[in-house]
Amino acid sequence: MTSDFLNEAAYLVRAPLDPATGQPLDKCEYALFPGLALAQSEPELVVLMYDSLRHQHPDLAIFLCKGREGADPLLNRKWSERLLTRWRSLGKPTVIVTNPEDMKFFRRILTEIPVVSIYDEMLSHNISGGCSRELYRISEPDLSGAGGVSHGGASSRGAETSAGFEPAVRELAENMGAVLYEAGSTGTGSAGADGADGADGGEAGTSQPEIDPADVSKIPFLTSSIDVRNAMKKNGFEAVHILELIYGMGRSNQHLAHTHDGAHDHDHDAPPKVRETTMDASEQAALEELFSPEAQKRNLQEVHDTLLSLYWAE
Repeated sequence: MTSDFLNEAAYLVRAPLDPATGQPLDKCEYALFPGLALAQSEPELVVLMYDSLRHQHPDLAIFLCKGREGADPLLNRKWSERLLTRWRSLGKPTVIVTNPEDMKFFRRILTEIPVVSIYDEMLSHNISGGCSRELYRISEPDLSGAGGVSHGGASSRGAETSAGFEPAVRELAENMGAVLYEAGSTGTGSAGADGADGADGGEAGTSQPEIDPADVSKIPFLTSSIDVRNAMKKNGFEAVHILELIYGMGRSNQHLAHTHDGAHDHDHDAPPKVRETTMDASEQAALEELFSPEAQKRNLQEVHDTLLSLYWAE
């Protein structure tokens, strides 16, 4: 993707307005870095994130701009220098990131900038999404340099696989009632094999249902990486971003076809079941639209304009 395609005019790096003076704050403690890939694919999520996080951090700045540039070291150095300048102008805030790939970029290249994942932030403030009694498989990016993704279960690379995102994603999903399928496992969720309550008094993990091996491929993937979600969809798999669940946007295929209405169509007492994930014509058309350059450019502009209108009255 070139800078011409990404349209730098749609970038937005700003501190919120001081209610007392109406002027931008001189110093911010936190700044949201949603990542351009998320803004291009799911513009609503970026606006919802910024709005909700301001309840915890009223001085939250926004970094709607490019960070990493693939594997190109020269371009990454160029963008890192620009980010450092912008970051310092905002008072050197802690940056909240949404994607494991961006966390890796900050930790390895922009080591001066303190970073935290939005998922750890949500857990620390006891934030949870609505009920989501669904069955998922975790899929996080492999950031070890070997390429590919990790499809749940214990990883020998630990935090190197997903920049430490996977434990928080699992906890958030299970807090909403989701069941995370592990191949070859019939035990419980995060509470452990004995099914005991956690130390904090939370409920024990949900026992995994028996799944016909022929149906495992139908279980949708759940990820914190918008790049992984989009790649899965391009390859014909059902995939959902964890923020879609947290902010009530429903199962991803339904969301793409704009058929979700916030209604819950599941039974809290019934075990989650494998659902048919074949897309109909309208969902397939929505998927193709999602990945078009025109739609991504339009989405980025939409986020830019909506944030300016809501929070800077421009």
